[in-house]
Amino acid sequence: MKTIYLRDENYKWIKYEYSKLSDLSEKFTTHNIKLGDGCELGDGCELGDRCELGDRCKLGYMCELGDRCKLGYMCELGDRCKLGYMCELGDGCDVKRSFSLFSNNLYKYAVSAFFKKDGTQMIQLGCFLHTRAEWDCDFWNNEKEFPNDNSEKSNARLRAYNTACFFLDQINLNK
Repeated sequence: MKTIYLRDENYKWIKYEYSKLSDLSEKFTTHNIKLGDGCELGDGCELGDRCELGDRCKLGYMCELGDRCKLGYMCELGDRCKLGYMCELGDGCDVKRSFSLFSNNLYKYAVSAFFKKDGTQMIQLGCFLHTRAEWDCDFWNNEKEFPNDNSEKSNARLRAYNTACFFLDQINLNK
């Protein structure tokens, strides 16, 4: 466990204990804390909306930044980082080229599609993440909630899957 002291609205020092920097994201937002030049954030870090990072910052693998964040010049983002809406990246930021689809309005749950480093096509529907080949063999894997009964909710899930497949096919065509 690590400790940080922040002042409250009366300028009294308050002790906060945390395991990961992301545990403090709400406090950082409340206190309008911004991370300065040369900061390094580890794997899986999460920063809230409107966060600001200085120049030459490095973010680890699978970090998440909230909406309207600003990153300074020459920042590096690790693999599978997620940026919220309307984020701004400074000149010279190193963002690895990747192709992925994420949607939260194709059916009841979120949908994502992406390529692993080895080229394997991955599709996530709700909490189910499988390779495309696995989906093709067992699409109707959630018989309780989405039975193969031609209902609107099951058809919406099938349309979401087909959209993810179309996205992956288009990326393959344009490589």
